[in-house]
Amino acid sequence: MNKSLKYFTYSQNSLNTYKSCPFKFKYKYIDNINWKYDDVESREYYDSLKSGREFHLLCERYFSNIPLGNCNNKEFNNWMNKIKDILPIKEDTYLPEYDMRLNFYNRNIIAKVDLVEIKKDKINLWDWKTENREITYKNALNRMQTVVYMFLAEEIIRKNFYPNYQIESISMNYYQPALGNKPITITYNEKLHEENKIKILNLIDSIESTDFNNENEINKNKDHCKYCEFNKLCNSEDINYEILEEDIYGP
Repeated sequence: MNKSLKYFTYSQNSLNTYKSCPFKFKYKYIDNINWKYDDVESREYYDSLKSGREFHLLCERYFSNIPLGNCNNKEFNNWMNKIKDILPIKEDTYLPEYDMRLNFYNRNIIAKVDLVEIKKDKINLWDWKTENREITYKNALNRMQTVVYMFLAEEIIRKNFYPNYQIESISMNYYQPALGNKPITITYNEKLHEENKIKILNLIDSIESTDFNNENEINKNKDHCKYCEFNKLCNSEDINYEILEEDIYGP
């Protein structure tokens, strides 16, 4: 195992990065390269990430029962009104920007959920997506974010704090206020939990068995290059920022 991984904390981003391209994992997490190409398109892309973080902050304030104050961004106001419609504050428990940390088989795994909503017999995980590319149910089901979040919700939240709830009480909900569609909801069960456990452990095993010091032995996913922020570095080719994946490159 590479010494950089001895105390490494795994997240949906790092697992998804390795799954997408092990060579990219090397750049980001072993070599600690933060590649940001300073052209107009990249600035627009990183500005959009900044805008997404600002909107997430508004959502955090709303679910923390903190006054939002005056927001001059009409788009944000419109999005917040949509979120208030689908999730009006009730006498439930709301945990915005909730950290989940687990030591699992001596591996540290972490996730931060935009919102954990605890209702009677329900544990709802919420994620706000500000991207304009529509998320489908199939895409949501297969996202590493869904795999990691639901797995940790079962291992940490339900088992430790709500053991009287059933595992089926857990759901993962994606909402895209820019599109105004209904939330996409993934429900959980024991079969999915076991599958997610295997996916996570297999990925971590693959990462830790990769010899990152020997570049000739590291797989490079050529099919993913056009989606990758390191395309300029690897192939001297321009990057298409319109199709970069938010769950890899976002906060």
